Amino acid sequence: MLVYLVGVDVRMGGVTVRSHSAVRVLAAAAALILVRIRFGIDSYPRWLMRLALLVAICGSVESWFRFLLATIGGADSYGYVSASRMLAAFRMVDPAPIADWLSAPNRLAIASPLGWTPAPGGSGIAPTFPIGASMVMAVFTWIGGSSAVFFVAPVCGAITLWLVYRLAREWVDPETSLFAAAMVAWNPLFITYAKQPMSDVPATMWIVLALLLAVQRSNASAFFAGLAAGMAVITRPALLIAAAVIPLAAHRGESPKRRLLVAGAGLAIGVVIQMAIQQQLFGSPFSTGYGAAGNLFSTAHLGTNFKIFFGRHAWDVLGPLFVPGLIIGLFASRPEPREKPAAILIGVTLPYLFYLPFDHWETLRFLLPGLVPVTIVVADGLIHIARMSRNGKVTAALVIAFTAIIAGRSENLLRKSSVWDVASLEERYPLAGDWINVNTPQESVVLANQHSGSMRWYGKRQTLRWDFIDPSHLTQTIRELESHGATAYVALEGDEVAMFDERFAGVIGQLQVDHVGSIRNVSFRRLRYLPPNR
Repeated sequence: MLVYLVGVDVRMGGVTVRSHSAVRVLAAAAALILVRIRFGIDSYPRWLMRLALLVAICGSVESWFRFLLATIGGADSYGYVSASRMLAAFRMVDPAPIADWLSAPNRLAIASPLGWTPAPGGSGIAPTFPIGASMVMAVFTWIGGSSAVFFVAPVCGAITLWLVYRLAREWVDPETSLFAAAMVAWNPLFITYAKQPMSDVPATMWIVLALLLAVQRSNASAFFAGLAAGMAVITRPALLIAAAVIPLAAHRGESPKRRLLVAGAGLAIGVVIQMAIQQQLFGSPFSTGYGAAGNLFSTAHLGTNFKIFFGRHAWDVLGPLFVPGLIIGLFASRPEPREKPAAILIGVTLPYLFYLPFDHWETLRFLLPGLVPVTIVVADGLIHIARMSRNGKVTAALVIAFTAIIAGRSENLLRKSSVWDVASLEERYPLAGDWINVNTPQESVVLANQHSGSMRWYGKRQTLRWDFIDPSHLTQTIRELESHGATAYVALEGDEVAMFDERFAGVIGQLQVDHVGSIRNVSFRRLRYLPPNR
């Protein structure tokens, strides 16, 4: 239905696949169906059920590319993508030469755009976010160039769907496995973050890969399961508890103790690497770019997060079929497919119960690495419901109906939350950057907050964080920039105008302020120092 409504418009490298004609899309689908019928079908109900599930999966994947976020702007996208560019150049810390122009005691913080923080010892600036996803982006950059970073999330998403199917096949039949993949594909969290340059889907991919390898039987697969779990930790350190489940999951086969040990060794490699990264970037193996753990995790957040994760937002994201499917799946499944996904979900959820709360349905994205494996259990439970009639036609009809309900609710939530419009809304970042690039001297410096990263990327200008400048140092900062031949501009988006005016109300009269332009909801000002005799 989504393909029918919006058509196909996918660009990869120099190749474009485009068709906004619903007739063409449906004609191509009909041709494929006729080819399949020509080769014979054993059971039409099962075939139609599989076809519906494949169409649902393909429709979701198509939406990732149709609405792909191929721009960077805020803290997350700029933080991950800019860090990948640094890693592709084999650096761990970026220099911040503009900080040497400033006399403010927090000059490195002022010179750190969104997604970055001062590195220890004044050596430069370091990525705030864990660099696991940026490492994958760096690999994509080496292979496909700088624009390839935007395909990391959808490619990881497609791999995750395949891994879900393969993992489910270890425990259940092909129809249930395909249904589980379709359920994951239409999870609104999965769709939202499979089209953005962020770490949620890559982290989920590593956890599912680790679990799939863990339930194999060779010692080599156990070791690689540990390595995959270690990559999950490097991508998102809060997944350490969930990653610790992987060696326990590998405790099976002919030599369970050996598999447990080698999986633990693989995980330990990832943990040690992450601790070394944190030591290098933040001065301690136990520090992060967000600050000390005590600033992020607190028992005071437990009640609020419990309501967020298991209250209204869970209903919005998971829908009415998830809980009954989970309950029946827990009773109907064999012990292994019950216990391992459940343990992963518990391990993922536990640290985030104490994390800084954000009251929004997208907050559940933190739980995505646990929700995806447990969806296999839910799919098994719903398939048990569908098969209660022991009639193939009824079973197929119910599974198709379940899929339609899941996809319909998800699309409704995404549409109401403007998720389909994100790429259009984010266009303000390159537009604002292009304005600066065209309308300001090359040696200009832009004071910005929300646009502090995008002005570097699209505007090709150095930036400073005005929200980190002490009001008493604003005039001195402008003088120091001018002494190095730079002209100072300010880029303010929306509410930032009032915030900037309020912050510097007592000192802005010492400067000449010229309103020089605007684009969308971003306004630009030029700041010049006024000598006292004027």
